[in-house]
Amino acid sequence: MTKSEYLSRLGSELKKNHVADLEEILEEYEQHFAFKLADGFSEEEIAAKLGSPETIAAQFAGEKGERVKSSGGKVFVTAAMSFVALFEGMADLLFFAWAAAVCVFSLASAGIGAALIGRFNAAGLIPEMPYASAFIFGVCFLAFAVFLAAGAYYFFAYARQIVKAGIRWHRNVASGNTLPPLPWNPQFSAKTWRRLRTVLLWSVTVFGITFILGMIVSQMLSGALGFWHAWNWFVQ
Repeated sequence: MTKSEYLSRLGSELKKNHVADLEEILEEYEQHFAFKLADGFSEEEIAAKLGSPETIAAQFAGEKGERVKSSGGKVFVTAAMSFVALFEGMADLLFFAWAAAVCVFSLASAGIGAALIGRFNAAGLIPEMPYASAFIFGVCFLAFAVFLAAGAYYFFAYARQIVKAGIRWHRNVASGNTLPPLPWNPQFSAKTWRRLRTVLLWSVTVFGITFILGMIVSQMLSGALGFWHAWNWFVQ
């Protein structure tokens, strides 16, 4: 069975079983095909390994799959899964908080870079320096902002994937289903991953070059290695 045939049958079966998140499920299986094809598997091999679309659709609808038979077993499984979910939730919040913090630092760095280049100095927070130094360091801060923004994008995608993988794992354990486990790391397409790596590489390169250049230019303009002292940055 080819990829298009498999996804078409899966979509029909999901619709027949009145599964709500049909589009998201199809997208997930389409990505699964893409990554396995990149690993060298054929479409027929991938389809055979995934199982029949009818079985998968029934599992998503909750119509099939093994169930915990004893009430005592159900209570134990529910308690254990709730305990695990509590720690998972705390870890997920930390991941999202870290991604949000990186995003805030990115915005702050972009603001400083724009202020240096545009010669804006709100409340006198930015120390005085010649415009050549300010411009170079401004570009440096902007490059750092782009680097942090790319990092925040990755961290948000990572946190989102962890949540999705955790939900799938809990669903499989609680219901006895055998739906394919989701990877814990974010699954970017080859095109997206290339773009992300390009942004990270260029932003780091520009940051490094402008930082070193800014130091050299500032030392030359101030006539001192410690140009921050020559320009009285830390003098009240």
